[in-house]
Amino acid sequence: MSAAIVAATVANFEIEVLKPSRQVPVLVDFWAPWCGPCRTLGPVLEQLAVELEGKLKVVKVNTDEAPELGAQYAIRSIPAVKLFKNGQVAAEFVGAQPLGQIRAFLAPHLPRPSEDQRLAALKLFKDGDAAGARAALAAVLTTDPDNHAAAIDLARLQALAGDPTGARATLEALPPVRQSDAAVLAAYAVTHFATQANKPAKSEVDSVRARVAGAILGGDIDSGVEMLLAEMRSSRPLVTNGGQDDLRQVFALLGTEDQRLHDWRRRLAALLH
Repeated sequence: MSAAIVAATVANFEIEVLKPSRQVPVLVDFWAPWCGPCRTLGPVLEQLAVELEGKLKVVKVNTDEAPELGAQYAIRSIPAVKLFKNGQVAAEFVGAQPLGQIRAFLAPHLPRPSEDQRLAALKLFKDGDAAGARAALAAVLTTDPDNHAAAIDLARLQALAGDPTGARATLEALPPVRQSDAAVLAAYAVTHFATQANKPAKSEVDSVRARVAGAILGGDIDSGVEMLLAEMRSSRPLVTNGGQDDLRQVFALLGTEDQRLHDWRRRLAALLH
């Protein structure tokens, strides 16, 4: 086995696969020594491990020595190759595939050539140059329109700058398959709150929603949610005219792992019944 490839077992699978997959994609080859197609695939994966060092980690699991992992990941035939990202299987294929086909399989999951420019744009924003950051992200998309992370970043910055219409257009230009991604839904949530914050207030409900949106966009999500829940307890029109939608947008903004969501969902359910 090449030095560029790591062997994983039941004992070290979390250390060699799950934890690293939160930093870089981890390609796991479930194989066995007696498997002819596995021996054919092996050199191809070794080549990729060397070429993509730092961008991709390649790991091999001998299913004869680790049947528990084979059962856990439903390995029914080998070679079975699974790509892990953020601790989960993000993509997979079965059988010995040619180099070009595996490159195409990996391409959507690897850092793009324009990634450095995207990160530089985000640094501009962090340093206080929001307009420069938006222009830099737009430039990234001009040269690399498939950099979806840059599009998501641009949409968020457009929304924060008070342009929710532009932000929504940027997000809607993403492929349909990306529309349900957590990062895209979070960006839509920012766009939602930017719309509420900039909407002319025609009623007390509008005023409350605008104040909540302002708090959330300013980074004070806890205060915004507590304000919303308090107002919803005393205002049935707020519950039925946007309040619950605002709270659900907070859930999308934070993602499924945030520890605050259970309590907020429970309190929303109490208001609805």
